[in-house]
This record gives sequence, C-alpha cells and structure tokens, in this order.
Amino acid sequence: MKYEWKPSMSVNENKIDSQHKRLLAQIAKLEKNIASRNVNMGVLRDTNHFLYTYFKEHFTYEEKYMGKIGFPKLEQHKKVHQSFIQFYDGFQRELMEKARARSLTSFDVKEMVVKIKKYLAEWLVDHLMKMDQEYARFAKRIK
Repeated sequence: MKYEWKPSMSVNENKIDSQHKRLLAQIAKLEKNIASRNVNMGVLRDTNHFLYTYFKEHFTYEEKYMGKIGFPKLEQHKKVHQSFIQFYDGFQRELMEKARARSLTSFDVKEMVVKIKKYLAEWLVDHLMKMDQEYARFAKRIK
C-alpha cells in the first residue's frame, strides 16, 4: 500500500487534514526504514516522539472539533483514541524496558519498527478512512 494523501481522505477541515498527512508521512518513513538493511534506534526515537506529539495534538483538536459540530458519536470516537493511547503506552513501556535492560538488539529494533508500522497502517485504514469520514459526512450535512 502506498501511504500517500488522496483527496478522498479529507475530512474537509484543514488542520485535521494536515495532521493526517503527517501520520501518512510517518508511516511512509517507517516503511522505507523497514525496507533498508540498517534499521536503527533513531527510527524508534522518531516514531516515539511523533506518536507522543500526534496523539496529544491531534486527538485533542479532533475531539474539540467533533464537539463543536455536535457529532453524535463523539464518545465512541474518544474510546478509539483511548485505545491508540493504550497501544502507545504499551509500546513505550516495552521500548523503555528493553533499553534499560540493555537487551535491545538490532533484531528487536527491527521487530519494534515493524510492530509500530503495522499498527499505524491499520489505524490509518480503520480510523482515518472509516471513522473520521463519518464525522466529515456529518459536518457536510449540517453546513
């Protein structure tokens, strides 16, 4: 799958679309690094920082936007965001435990990069292409 922005992904809200584009770019970056022979800890650090920033900025803004337009499935959407945060917290714990134990091998790094890429790709398909499109359609109807 190509991780490129397409007009069909738009939720017709500029800031949210911009944030989604950043998510796509991060997945494409992970894909490129997985394909290379020398996946390194820097990839994990970049991904970790991206996720930390992304869920704080994006989820907060998106939830406020959905509240502003009166989207009826806001609470359901918040639960999905919470599951992303739980995944991130688990990923963070695993990364820190291995780093502290100094048992983070190059194989572990590659495995963790594959794990995060797979999760982000599934997130992209399920969340951005399905759930976010629901509030985009709702917003169009109320305008």
